[in-house]
Amino acid sequence: MPSLAVRDNLEYFYIDSGAPNATEYKTIIIIHGHTFHSGTFKRLLPLAPSRSLRVIALNRREYPGTTPFSAEELRIFKSGSEEERAKLLAQQGFDLASFISTLVKQLDLPKDVTIVAWSMGNIFLMSLLSSINALPADVKGILQSSVKNIIMWDPPSQALGITSPPGGYVPLWDDDLPPEARGPAFGIWAASYWKHGDISTHDLKVFNYRDAEKYPAPSTENMGEELFSVTDFTAGDKCETVLVEPVFFGILSRQRDKALFDSATRDSWAGASFTHMYGDANSWNVIYSNWFLEDKVKTLNAGKGKELISFKLIPGANHFLMWDEPEAALNTFEAVIKS
Repeated sequence: MPSLAVRDNLEYFYIDSGAPNATEYKTIIIIHGHTFHSGTFKRLLPLAPSRSLRVIALNRREYPGTTPFSAEELRIFKSGSEEERAKLLAQQGFDLASFISTLVKQLDLPKDVTIVAWSMGNIFLMSLLSSINALPADVKGILQSSVKNIIMWDPPSQALGITSPPGGYVPLWDDDLPPEARGPAFGIWAASYWKHGDISTHDLKVFNYRDAEKYPAPSTENMGEELFSVTDFTAGDKCETVLVEPVFFGILSRQRDKALFDSATRDSWAGASFTHMYGDANSWNVIYSNWFLEDKVKTLNAGKGKELISFKLIPGANHFLMWDEPEAALNTFEAVIKS
């Protein structure tokens, strides 16, 4: 699979379904989350061309094939000052913007690109969106003319800098588990199917925090030996888990607000529609982020015209729709893109 250099000493690995046999087609570029990298989306690739879609999924830094972080960058993530951390996270947005603009040029992509961030990848989408007015003019111009849709897919609340409610459980911070067991436990937890109460109430009492459904089984059980080709469990302790801990919430909440609600930023993304897409069989923290954004948009959009963010519920979908039901995942993308 190919890789793309965006500046000296930085290249990104990506997987690509290839151009469909059509002059005009839509491209979906996906940014992955914690532990589960671009390989998680490989079931989408063979299904895309017949729909006049091109699906590209990249590996973020510290994942296979992409330039890893330096020792100094890892230090900043783990123990740097807030200023150092904010600057380093912002740089990831600049680099991803450069990756996408370079990809558009090199692959001669039609000007109908959708950027999708899944799960914790939304941290980096917020960095990318926030960077728009600080980008070189050529990079900014390509993004503005090419990107038509932004999709936030299943962002957990922590990735948006939203403080967890009392009792909010995530295995990554379970002190009853040995540190080496937390990553695998998190994978199963995130891949499970969850049954909550009436989530339309926005009432914390409806959340099921710990008792996932026995059937369907977690999506990871459907992966078999392929699990090891779609995951990297080493990145979490190095630089990933810390990003969704409270020490980063101030940085993440500020970049969320700048990316989604700052008028200058949104004016520069005026050619793109913003959608929050989520399944109701996700863990509580994915649904909690939906509540937060819905409430925020309702307040800010009162009396205005175009919605700042549209919302797309996927009934019965857990966190791994792209694996368990890839056709349904593409159907949902198409519905969002065409709406």
